[in-house]
Amino acid sequence: MKRAKGMRDFLPPQMMQREKVFSVLAETYREFGFQPLETPALELLSTLRAKSGEEIAGQLFEIRDSDFGMRFDLTVPLSRVAANTSFPKPFKRYQIGPVWRREEPQKGRFREFWQADADIIGSSSMRVEAELLEMASTALRRLGLCDFKILLNNRRILNSLLDHFGISEKRGGIFRTLDKIDKIGYASACKSLEPLLGESAGEIMPLFNLEGTNEEKLAEFGKYSPEGTEEVRQILELFPDFSFEPTLVRGLGYYSGPVFEFKGTGEYSGSFAGGGRYDGLLELYGKGAPAAGVSLGVERILLLLGENMEKKTYTDVFVATLPGQYQKGIEVAKELRKERIPAETDLMGRSLKKQLDYARSLRIPWVMVIGEKEAEKNQVTLRDMDAGEEETLPIAKAIMKIRRI
Repeated sequence: MKRAKGMRDFLPPQMMQREKVFSVLAETYREFGFQPLETPALELLSTLRAKSGEEIAGQLFEIRDSDFGMRFDLTVPLSRVAANTSFPKPFKRYQIGPVWRREEPQKGRFREFWQADADIIGSSSMRVEAELLEMASTALRRLGLCDFKILLNNRRILNSLLDHFGISEKRGGIFRTLDKIDKIGYASACKSLEPLLGESAGEIMPLFNLEGTNEEKLAEFGKYSPEGTEEVRQILELFPDFSFEPTLVRGLGYYSGPVFEFKGTGEYSGSFAGGGRYDGLLELYGKGAPAAGVSLGVERILLLLGENMEKKTYTDVFVATLPGQYQKGIEVAKELRKERIPAETDLMGRSLKKQLDYARSLRIPWVMVIGEKEAEKNQVTLRDMDAGEEETLPIAKAIMKIRRI
């Protein structure tokens, strides 16, 4: 039987690496004061379509003959919850879980994938964006990902620019083209934008290709959007480690303010994290409130980290028993687990050689062998599987030695 296209199975070594990433992200989020939240995989289609954007709306997994669909991100379910629940403000939540999009699978892109989101509800201050950027940067560096840059823009700047030139009704087409500028290049984007920008193309397009410092670029855009550029400056004061990128849009239709992306600067130059402000989203589901968030793409992060298949099990000690000593083996395993040392016993009734082969195949670092002599003296023969050395010790001393290593 084949698995569904765009879906994956994760075998134990892969899952252990994924769980390590989840653990680092969750721990970092908690250190910044974020609380966990879980939402269902299925949502009402009306909830999902409320503000998803045309591209995402076409990628929804819909349940036939029903009003349900699979969530395509974690922000929309959060907005539904936060708009209908009373929380002390700001409400800081994180969620790590799978989402689904009906798009063509390719390297690093799947129909089921995991996101690690953190959002702040209830504050319109740019302190929110600065904290989200600081937290995401901290999490990525803890995972060993240091080759990245952060790009930031403000949707308010783009909206004001289009309003100034009287072409706001063409916003959708302009934003969709800007969102693809990385893929199609500046020259191709110019050709696609010219009919949309009309007579204003000659003034607007050079703005999208500005060079210089953040302040120099902000000064130019400040002529059209003083409020939007001031928000970017406020973020810069608190978190200066980003580049102002006026072409950055991010495709989701619910963004209303600053938006940002984390992009690789090494061999991989794509995006693996992003987010922004979505102040108008919650009011679609109930009581409105300002909100912003960041989403780390777990799959792309793992792709950048590379597969680590060295660890095949969480077990640190295999308790191997000779005939008649299995009960003693259970007792020893209990002692190990009391000390929070993962341990397992032989459930197959195998010979000592095959028990050792099993431990070796899973790269279990320690084996405790219990025969008649060891059982009589309340000892074990502790074997270091990497060094190939062994010694007979009282159980307590054997545990101490494992602890020291």
